Amino acid sequence: MTTQDAVRGNVKRKGTTAALVALTAASCLQVVDPTANSIAVVDAAVDLGMDGAQRAFAASVGTLALAAFILTTGSLGDRLGRRKVMLAGLVVAAIGGVITAIAPVTEIFILGRAITGIGIAAAFGLSFALIRAVSPDNIPKAVSFWLAGQTAAAIVLGVAVGALAGINWRVGYMLMPIVAVIAFVMCMRGLPEAKADHTGPFDFVGLSAIAVAMIGIIYGLSNGSSYGWGSTQVLVPLIVGLIAMAVFIWWEARTQYPAFPVKLFKDPELSGAVATGFSFNMWQAVITIMLSMLWQYVFLWGSLTVSLALMPSSIAMVIGAMVAGRMLARGVPTKVNFAIGHVLLIGTLLGFGFATDTTPYIVFLVLMVAGGFARMLNETTMGQYFVAKPPAELTGAMSSSKTAIGQLSFALGTALSNTFVFSIYGRGIAEAFQEADIQPEQQGTYTGIITTYISGGDMSQYDSATAEAVVNEATDSFVDAFDQTMFIFAGILTFFALVAAFFIMKAERMRRLGTLVDGPLTADGKPAALVAGTGSGPNPSDIDHNDGAPGPGSPSPHQEH
Repeated sequence: MTTQDAVRGNVKRKGTTAALVALTAASCLQVVDPTANSIAVVDAAVDLGMDGAQRAFAASVGTLALAAFILTTGSLGDRLGRRKVMLAGLVVAAIGGVITAIAPVTEIFILGRAITGIGIAAAFGLSFALIRAVSPDNIPKAVSFWLAGQTAAAIVLGVAVGALAGINWRVGYMLMPIVAVIAFVMCMRGLPEAKADHTGPFDFVGLSAIAVAMIGIIYGLSNGSSYGWGSTQVLVPLIVGLIAMAVFIWWEARTQYPAFPVKLFKDPELSGAVATGFSFNMWQAVITIMLSMLWQYVFLWGSLTVSLALMPSSIAMVIGAMVAGRMLARGVPTKVNFAIGHVLLIGTLLGFGFATDTTPYIVFLVLMVAGGFARMLNETTMGQYFVAKPPAELTGAMSSSKTAIGQLSFALGTALSNTFVFSIYGRGIAEAFQEADIQPEQQGTYTGIITTYISGGDMSQYDSATAEAVVNEATDSFVDAFDQTMFIFAGILTFFALVAAFFIMKAERMRRLGTLVDGPLTADGKPAALVAGTGSGPNPSDIDHNDGAPGPGSPSPHQEH
């Protein structure tokens, strides 16, 4: 290699790193917005005079808008240019954040949150899709960089938004526009454009169906623990969402120009990746919510203490993403990463299932670190498929679908964990009342003791012996509910692990038979390399637009040593 070649190589590497940093900055909106909203919406609701229903909708409308538009913005990126639509998303997110921050009334606040969600859908999904254009020869390592960077940024920005929201909720919401503007400036230089040269008519039917499906399913699931699974608030949106999802799948499998070719999931590695995505997203939902409840209700920790206690899990995720990228780049088989990740995720849930009201924090710490590491090990391994496998002309839509899967599985984990823990807790309290022969007119008083204790109120108004007995019984009931919920989810994750293992083993058999190889797929879900010359492979003009599949020098995620 000449000196000139070495210089060119260094320049190329620096350019790739700068581009990945810019894409990571664009993705940070998705990781900081939920934190900012969960903190600031409480004071915003009070200041704007929201009622309970308005507050609930205001808290979730951003997520619903993101879920509804994530595949649409991905499809627009494939048509108009992924870089162009991603930059537009950053602008839209910034505008939405400003509208939210200056909102004089509830309606304007909700509008701002919806606009923010649409902008984040474009910025986040397409920042992931552009990895294929920026680093086509080393997708696994680039995916790990992107995931590790946004997770590390989430730690810093989470602290920042907490401080800003402490000043005023409007100041807290202004962090989003600031991050969006910084990301926009970073993405203006050094990012290649990537889009499909050949597209058919815009898929209004399919994209409308998936928007209704995502809103209905996520909204219905989010109402499960509040209204009960048999309530109208749950059944109506869930049924509408599931019908819309069925229409979407039926339409996309039959239309000539699908926005999202569901036939891609004939590929067993993509199917296994979906099962894995449900697993680690549900793990995060369950651990984040259930540990927060346990520490606040039983250990009586404040919000700041809980936030700090959860932070090591995020740090472990950063490390997990980096390690996963190195393992994949060095040819460690996918099945090894998935196996380690699933065993650790399931093992941590089983470990949490033995928690008591005296369990020391070090035990929680070890389990959180192991689980956080495993979560990102699996996500990085899963993520490479969503970038490398789709046809070049559908990279935007396919990459964006990873976020849609995450939204659905996180919502499912949240809804089920809340349902399990409170139903088990409720039965425990009812049994305790029955065993102690507590009459209905007395139960209100005892419930008031529990509420006062949890909120840190004045307990002197109650008889000390009675209060201590009630609190002890409530503590035991909640810890038992927490433990049982952990065991239930260990079983659920075991199911998803077995599904993933089935597809990964199927993929290995197909590779041995020569019916599955590395590289992108056709729209029919077949390896493009195996149907070369039939017109089904990747369009050469797409590759010229820096949107090709990993080159021959790219380490295979399946290579065995």
